[in-house]
Amino acid sequence: MSASRSNSSRVIEAIGILALIVSSAPPAEAVAQNSCESCHSNPDFLVTNKKLYDYYQEWTVSVHEQEEVTCDDCHGGNPRAQEKTEAHGDGVAASDPDSGVYYKNIPDTCGTCHDEILEGFRTSKHFEHVEKHEKDDEQGPTCVTCHGSIDSAVLNVNTVANACANCHNEKTDNLPENPEKARSALNRFLSIQRFYRYITVRAGAEEARSFFAALDPKIENLSVTWHTFDLDEIDAETSEVLALLKAKRDEIRERSGKPH
Repeated sequence: MSASRSNSSRVIEAIGILALIVSSAPPAEAVAQNSCESCHSNPDFLVTNKKLYDYYQEWTVSVHEQEEVTCDDCHGGNPRAQEKTEAHGDGVAASDPDSGVYYKNIPDTCGTCHDEILEGFRTSKHFEHVEKHEKDDEQGPTCVTCHGSIDSAVLNVNTVANACANCHNEKTDNLPENPEKARSALNRFLSIQRFYRYITVRAGAEEARSFFAALDPKIENLSVTWHTFDLDEIDAETSEVLALLKAKRDEIRERSGKPH
């Protein structure tokens, strides 16, 4: 067989394989597509609905997007439907009682992933007031009140007091001392991170592994306790964890000859 005929045979064989692959592939319209993303990513919303445009853009850079939590996971709806009415279903907005982001539903929606945090929140006074039982009841905060709805903002020492002061202030006479107590407690809570990094870097690998195996459950439990909003219990648990971290830090410094 000549070289030219051999090359032609290879080409014909390759074309046949390619045709087989194409014919066996699902049609383009059969490929699953999230209609929430394809619709709300439309740049026209920048003009026609700026709030919705910003909402989508915020999601694209959020930890929720990184964890593949999409619109329907929280809002509900049908991400496989192409028509708006069918995609939205019974309602996806915060004003729709059937939506996962309706204020009464938010704790359970967030608790789908953050189940241990939800357990702590259910024991709080805040949770008791998520839903008004009487006309004059004060409505309590939900997860998004402090953390935002998309980007999971974490309160810091500069913002936590202002968040608490929305309800706890001199005008309402509703525990007005709580904002400052929360700021102080959070400041100590964040100090845990500094000691944690120090020990991770300075201790031996096995020493650090053994130490954190006992400490990490206490830190995880402290995160749950924070969401009970029992500031006295938060303070007690924070102090215990900090004491353990400081003792290990001092032990490492002593071995290296550094002053405490």
